[in-house]
Amino acid sequence: MTHQEFTHRPRLAGGWPTAAAVPVVAGAVTVIALSDRQASLFGPAVATMAGIYLIAYALGRPSTAWLAFAILSAVATVVHLLAALLALPVGPAAGMTLLLVPLWMWAVARRRFTQARTFSVQTAGMVGFGVIALLTAVPQPHVGTAVAGAGFLAHGIWDIYHFRVNQVVSRSWSQFCAVVDVGVGIALIVAAAG
Repeated sequence: MTHQEFTHRPRLAGGWPTAAAVPVVAGAVTVIALSDRQASLFGPAVATMAGIYLIAYALGRPSTAWLAFAILSAVATVVHLLAALLALPVGPAAGMTLLLVPLWMWAVARRRFTQARTFSVQTAGMVGFGVIALLTAVPQPHVGTAVAGAGFLAHGIWDIYHFRVNQVVSRSWSQFCAVVDVGVGIALIVAAAG
């Protein structure tokens, strides 16, 4: 009898993260179709997604990504409302991007930098997704929408990477987020081209 070596393949967290993502994508696509402010509505979400990972990373508990999603969604809503009331000195994209800095500093304060490779990846994500979020605020709305779409697709790849390595966030979160990011990213790019 010969010994066969099997490679470990990550398994999906079950169908529920994908099933939960479908109505989120449907709602986002509806907003994209009915709004002419796709860049200003969805651009800040690119930074928000990076913040979710930073919170889970700082805490060192992958399952907290779900709680971070709820908290940062509420924060993003408040930032959008304050910007609409002209009570915020910066736009929502800049506001959510600026929020990444204290989240990253929190990870440093919790000495998460001792995991050099993971810390470097999370730092690169914070910078990269923060820059993308800021670029969505360009004066040309179609360009900003296309950049937001590219940011969502890039974050979908980020989710798939984290799903495969099974680090920072739970697999259920990375699966859910990947489905949302790819669906919304495609919808934004289609809207930008239209």
